[in-house]
Amino acid sequence: MIKYWLIFKMHWQNLLTYPVSFIFWRLRQFLSTLTSLTFWSVVFVGTDAAFGYSREAMISYIFLTAFLQSVVLSTFLNGLAEDIYSGAISNTLVRPVKLFHIWITQEIADKSTNVFFVIVESLILISIFHPQLQLPSEVVQFLAFLAATLLGAVLLFYIMLLFGTIGFWSRETWGLRFLFYMFIDFTAGKLYPLDILPNTVKQALFLTPFPYLSYMQTQIFLGKLSSEQVTQVFIVLGGWIIALAVCFHFTWNRGLKVYGAVGR
Repeated sequence: MIKYWLIFKMHWQNLLTYPVSFIFWRLRQFLSTLTSLTFWSVVFVGTDAAFGYSREAMISYIFLTAFLQSVVLSTFLNGLAEDIYSGAISNTLVRPVKLFHIWITQEIADKSTNVFFVIVESLILISIFHPQLQLPSEVVQFLAFLAATLLGAVLLFYIMLLFGTIGFWSRETWGLRFLFYMFIDFTAGKLYPLDILPNTVKQALFLTPFPYLSYMQTQIFLGKLSSEQVTQVFIVLGGWIIALAVCFHFTWNRGLKVYGAVGR
């Protein structure tokens, strides 16, 4: 465990030594949340409800998505495909550590930094807007939200691992990654609640795992789901995680057979 703890510490040390890119990343997230709060505050001028949400519920939704962006949708695995096709991953494959455990440690370290800063940013925004927030009425509801958030993070972890395996066969991954994140913005409920969309579009989105990365967690927190629906959310999350984990391990093993460690 000591070596993985050292990897965790190194992430924080690198962040403090080379903070510029991280600062701009957090600034982007802060401005995104600020823009959403400003937009929806204008929408609710003169009305207490819109699109099935009260003012308090919608403002709470925005803060929740900012939190989930840092816990679930942030990831350290963006460069995995590049590490594979450049041969850089060979440096890790030959070390006496398990690659899968390194990925998990790096993900935890990355998310811990983002969670710390999103809390600070949220406190700043609360001091500016003085919003009334809607909180869970029961402890069980809050615990279900935390559990669904953890499973959402695991789900994205396997999505990004599977996406990274493209590097075994192609160097053209930047454009696909850009489109992937644009797609997530519109399908995970980051920009707006998915239930304001037409039913046909919403039903199509729920055939993918993306609404379970952020949107369904907010619905649990805001108490919009019955106990049976919450149970169904956990079943679907578990099913997607198992399916993607199997696909990743199969694809990874196939990829290692053709891996040539180019440039190493």
